[in-house]
Amino acid sequence: MRLINMSTYRYDVERFKGDYKEIEKFLNQNSLDGVELLGVGALDEDIIPKRLIKGVHLSYYPIWVDFWNEDEEALKRQFKNDEEIKIYYGSLDKQVLIEKFRNEIKMADRIEAKYVVFHISHVELEETYNYKFKTSNEKVLKASVEFINEVLKGLDTKIEILFENLWWPGLTVLNRVETRNFIDKINYENKGIMLDTGHLINTNVNISSENEAIEYILKVLEDLKDVKSFIKGIHFNYSLSGDYVRAQIRKQRNDKSKFTLEEMKKNIHGHVINIDEHKPFRSYNAKKIVESVNPKYLTYEFITTSLNQLNEYVEIQNKVLL
Repeated sequence: MRLINMSTYRYDVERFKGDYKEIEKFLNQNSLDGVELLGVGALDEDIIPKRLIKGVHLSYYPIWVDFWNEDEEALKRQFKNDEEIKIYYGSLDKQVLIEKFRNEIKMADRIEAKYVVFHISHVELEETYNYKFKTSNEKVLKASVEFINEVLKGLDTKIEILFENLWWPGLTVLNRVETRNFIDKINYENKGIMLDTGHLINTNVNISSENEAIEYILKVLEDLKDVKSFIKGIHFNYSLSGDYVRAQIRKQRNDKSKFTLEEMKKNIHGHVINIDEHKPFRSYNAKKIVESVNPKYLTYEFITTSLNQLNEYVEIQNKVLL
């Protein structure tokens, strides 16, 4: 099943003139089977009908482990006051996260999506710039197991739950045993991994070319051995941002040029896009990644500024893979 990422955000909806027929036309012209939707809570089925939605990307909080663990000291370091915490999470009670994700999964069930995607990661704002992480993969994965099992407890669903890798602390899929242990501890049968190729490339800031990135991904897949069978889907995209990341790390570790936290907040959206570019692969060798995994779901996950650019990126990706 070949999909494209889409959201309920205005800039995505307006591209298609708020008309589901325009979305269907785009999908048909590009040999796509449907969409993986972000923002299911704001879904208007007159604009994006449920028959087009094959997957749902659940909400993502980059900073959440300290809130889940009720670590007041860590929260005070990152938020000015309780009101700021409440604005970010919706409440001072961590139960709010459980209810939010349960409701999104229920909605995905109601519209008959085949799968949902969890981001498994945690990172503080300053760490996105200096890469001095205070939290380990182990701590993030432990909290994620606790949280996900609470979300799924007693939930009447058989939808496929897929866990997405990132380059921040959490599920990086670089360690076979760590990845397997995480999957095994989730108390749910219909589970697996959504491999994000761009996120995987981002775990190595020394990669300098597209073919080098492809070889890196193929080596990680080989090292996963039996765990590779848990990969049910791929977010297929390319990112080459090592030069940018290394420059930011140097800048942040030099006291004379360090950003303030307010500057970081102001620039964070553009900063993350500069790291995680979400571009198409252009090398025909990229097909080896798909052949190695043979996923049920192949989602083209791009960041684009217009429908024309989105069409261009999809055409590039189809040319490489079809």
